[in-house]
Amino acid sequence: MKRRLKGLGVLAIASVAAFTTVAVCQAGEATVSSGADLYREFCATCHGANAHGDGPVAPSLKQKVPDLTLLTRRHGGTFPREEIHRIIDGRSTPRVHGSADMPVWGWEFYGFEGEDAVRRQRVAELIDQLVGYLQSIQAGNR
Repeated sequence: MKRRLKGLGVLAIASVAAFTTVAVCQAGEATVSSGADLYREFCATCHGANAHGDGPVAPSLKQKVPDLTLLTRRHGGTFPREEIHRIIDGRSTPRVHGSADMPVWGWEFYGFEGEDAVRRQRVAELIDQLVGYLQSIQAGNR
């Protein structure tokens, strides 16, 4: 029973974070400007402050949260920039992200205001900033 209650608490926290994200994005602009800021606001809860997969929500998830500092190493020495962008914006859903465990941030950033080329471009820029930050923290880059 304790485990189920713990899971419900984490779900409540994640839900508040998701609703906050939607509210921020529907207002027009994300409140952050750098890739590092975006990471801290949207990713660190699961992936951890240092991106090692050890965020406070990670233990409650079904799948092990990946260490994002090892993306280049896991892809043979080349940072998979386009693949990471596609995962974040929702165009690609790896098996581990097939559940609702990882939000599709592209959809969250875009909001629910319909088609808008300017907004779509802004979302792509935000995701590019986040991807650039992830590339900068790869093991061996520091």
